[in-house]
Amino acid sequence: MLKRLYLWLPMLAWVGLAQASEINDIKEKLAVIMPDVKVESIQPLDNTGMYEAVINGEIIYFSKDARYVFQGDVIELEKRQNVTELKRLELRKQILASVDEADMIIYEPKKTEHTLTVFTDIDCGYCRKLHQQMAEYNALGIRIRYMAFPRTGIDSASYDEAVNVWCAKDRKQALTDAKSGKTVKSESCNAPVKAQYELGRRLGVTGTPALFLESGELLPGYVPPKRLKEILDHQASADS
Repeated sequence: MLKRLYLWLPMLAWVGLAQASEINDIKEKLAVIMPDVKVESIQPLDNTGMYEAVINGEIIYFSKDARYVFQGDVIELEKRQNVTELKRLELRKQILASVDEADMIIYEPKKTEHTLTVFTDIDCGYCRKLHQQMAEYNALGIRIRYMAFPRTGIDSASYDEAVNVWCAKDRKQALTDAKSGKTVKSESCNAPVKAQYELGRRLGVTGTPALFLESGELLPGYVPPKRLKEILDHQASADS
C-alpha cells in the first residue's frame, strides 16, 4: 500500500505544479487584458478544464487559455448542485466574519442560538417594523448585528441619519430613536457607514432589510420573529 502511495506522490506533485503554472499564466493574461481588475483568487473548477476566479467580488469562469469567459451559475447536474451559489455563500460567510463587530450595532439575547447580520436603513418601513420587534427576536435567541445601508445612497439624508446614529455615544438608543422618527444629533466621527454601504452592495444587497444567515444565505426583506426562528433552526439542522 505504501509502495503504491510513493509511486503516486510524484505524479500528484506534478499535477499541482502544472495547475500552479496554468493559474499564473491566466493571471498574467488577465493582467494584460483587464489591467484595472483585482483577481482575488483563481482555482481549477474540478476536472472541467475551466478555472473559477473571484474578480472584484464577482465569480467568473475562464477557459484554460483565458480566451473565453463565462459569467453565470454553474450547475453540477449529477448532484443537482449549484456550484456558483456554494462559492457565493462561502465568500459572503468569509466577508461577514471579517467585519469588526465594534463597527456594528448589536442587540444581544440572554442566550444566543443564532446570529443574524442585518443591513438596515433608518427610514425603511419594514426595517422599522423589524426593529420594533427586537425584544421578540432576542427572546427567541436571535442575535441581531446591524450594519448601515442607506438605500438612497451616500449623498442623501438617509446616509446623514445613519452617520448620526453610528457617531452617537449610545448607538442602540440612537438607532431606536431614529427609527421612531426622532432627530438624532451627534458629534462628527469616522463612521463606518460608507464602508458598510459599499460592503452591502458587494454582497448583493439591493433593498432593506437584508438578512444574512451565518451560512452566508441572504433573506431579502422582513421576516417575522417566529418564522425567522423556524428558518434558522432548519438551517442549523441541515448544516449539522
